[in-house]
Amino acid sequence: MATPVKDLSSQTGGYDLRAVRNVRDWIELLKGEGVYHEVHAKVNWDVELGTIARHVQSAEGPALLFDNIKDHENTWCTKLFTNSVASYGRMALAFGLPKDIDHYHQVQAMRQAYQKSLPPKEVSTAPLKRNVLKGDDIDINKIPVPKWHHWDGGRFINTFAPIITKDPKSGLYNMGLYRGMVADKDHISCLLVPSQGWGEHYSKLKDKKEPLKVACIYGCPPLLTILGASAFSRTVCEFDIYGGIVGEPLELVKCETSDLLVPASAEMVIEGTISWDRKDWMMEGPFAEHIGYYGGISSPKPTMKVDAITFRDDPIYQGVCESIRPGWPNEDSLIVSLSCSALVWNHLEACGVPGVTDVWMNQDGCYYMIYVQLQQSYRHVAKQVASAIWGMSFGNWAYKNVMVVEDDIDLRDPGQLEWAFCTRVNAAMGDIFIFENHFGSVLDPSTALEERDIYKFGSGKWARVLIDATRNWDLGTRAAWNDQVFPPVCVLAKEDEALVRSRWEEYGLSHVKYVPRMQIDKDEDLKWRYSLKARPTPEKAAED
Repeated sequence: MATPVKDLSSQTGGYDLRAVRNVRDWIELLKGEGVYHEVHAKVNWDVELGTIARHVQSAEGPALLFDNIKDHENTWCTKLFTNSVASYGRMALAFGLPKDIDHYHQVQAMRQAYQKSLPPKEVSTAPLKRNVLKGDDIDINKIPVPKWHHWDGGRFINTFAPIITKDPKSGLYNMGLYRGMVADKDHISCLLVPSQGWGEHYSKLKDKKEPLKVACIYGCPPLLTILGASAFSRTVCEFDIYGGIVGEPLELVKCETSDLLVPASAEMVIEGTISWDRKDWMMEGPFAEHIGYYGGISSPKPTMKVDAITFRDDPIYQGVCESIRPGWPNEDSLIVSLSCSALVWNHLEACGVPGVTDVWMNQDGCYYMIYVQLQQSYRHVAKQVASAIWGMSFGNWAYKNVMVVEDDIDLRDPGQLEWAFCTRVNAAMGDIFIFENHFGSVLDPSTALEERDIYKFGSGKWARVLIDATRNWDLGTRAAWNDQVFPPVCVLAKEDEALVRSRWEEYGLSHVKYVPRMQIDKDEDLKWRYSLKARPTPEKAAED
């Protein structure tokens, strides 16, 4: 039975998404929320800017706009915007939700949003067409692209830029976030992986050796970038999802040098092609990647030849300081945390997996760990969960490890997850399942570099792990345990809790905060004795 998804779009604190048509509208909204800051002091694009962004991200600080960047005081692009959605609150705002919505309901709202669809519409012109550069006028060095980290191989221009390609056979558009480095004034070298969306489009042109047409989008409504970073099925067009969520079609305008259509709301678009001829490839990498390590090595990679740049007057370039470690969140980690949780949950229900009650990907897990909570309706359902997840298209980057628990375990409480792992997992009974020789991320440093040769194998190589932390029905039931497979959970009887609470001050403990603990009424259904669910929330305890 599918879990009902509550419509939260009209909750107090939300807003009409049609009010944010571009990144400038978004900046105005952030100003009103008090989570926006402009840096007017002169800042060096060479590592200093990235270091500032890193510290502000880690401190859960505001979105940042830099407008005085070394060597870019008088170029046609002088501004850089970052930390746009670098908090769960700003992620909620990007969907028109209250900024203080809890994570569970935020995922629920995104589940609903991702199932909406409304096709885009083409328009004849847009503000980004006011300035057009071609031929010798092209120089991407005029854009204030940072060298984000000290040991990056160069200035990575594509960090938070939706990249648009079109399937050469079906004509279906794909929009994704892929890294790219400034190679020279009119070339961007790219990490182009065949198992990704645009990599699939590129591979379909291999036999004909035709170049892939590409458009890189900089500065657009945050929701559009979030959709580009979300792992939709290859049969889904992000343009349609955007229109469905906002409630009106996304306006698209035709490129100058190809038939690609791009969002009319963008600040800037770089158009070009990527050749199959390896002599056209240029050096790329390394780059401080989402895994918290420097990804790959410097090597020749597919390279985009820039054919045109179109941009608004006084354009705003947008990028992000990548790399995730505990205490080092970034925009991508927050996006993937929420979007993967929502999309995996929808996928599990579409695959007929019963009883799913929550899904969560923590932002520190580098996309490699996901947790699923369910009501166990038959034994070994966890294997069905893992099989469904590992078959998803984003499995080329994510879901290396899957942990399944029952619905008495809070997925967002590390202590409860550890307790479930320690008390409900028996490796000798198959509760830890290893699926070897599986495709996986090309950036995972735990896999030998030789096994991650994308031009030889098309993907990385993983041994995936399922941790089944549900109570194993193979143990058999016991009459002494009320015909359950596990003994009762230690909880407090309700009358004992009430007695102690009523006499708390008599004990001389008024200086100690009273916190209600797990409790149970003797007359309640005995099943609650076997579940952490008996613990009330602080709000519920206060009501009692």
